[in-house]
Amino acid sequence: MHRRVSEMTQDEAIFVEAVGQELAASGLPPMAGRMWGWLLVCEPTEQTAAEIAAQLHASRGSISGVARLLVAGGLIRRRTRPGDRREYFSVPSGAVRALLASGFPRIAALRRLMDDGLRLLDGRSAEARSRVSEVRDVYAFLEREYPALLERFVAEQARRGPASLTIAVGEEGVA
Repeated sequence: MHRRVSEMTQDEAIFVEAVGQELAASGLPPMAGRMWGWLLVCEPTEQTAAEIAAQLHASRGSISGVARLLVAGGLIRRRTRPGDRREYFSVPSGAVRALLASGFPRIAALRRLMDDGLRLLDGRSAEARSRVSEVRDVYAFLEREYPALLERFVAEQARRGPASLTIAVGEEGVA
């Protein structure tokens, strides 16, 4: 049975490339951003590595490599179907919320690191301590406010319901 995969439109190609560039600015390979961008807008919503490679004019090896990154980050899901050896990739509901929630331990770790830096500078001038103190204060603020921000997002999505054009988020709350 042959699946009909929509061809990428010019506007979709522009979007996909912009997502690739934006994620590249965050340290991911541009192809990871392109793959994620395509999976956000493609039809059908699940695509094989071969289908993705064809749309993005990429090698299947490149797609496999960035798929591992995106799966590990929770931005995409990989699954198989009974009787089909191919893997299918899609963007799961709540992917961005999960990614943001996964950043919380890093925020806390950076705040603790800045606490260590302040102890290191104990007894030094206020000027010497000000740079580390400012960074520590930002991370302490984020550590306090980030969970509530994510919870507000989840609540807003729940109010909008499934017909919302924004990213759907699960009911499980913030980790």
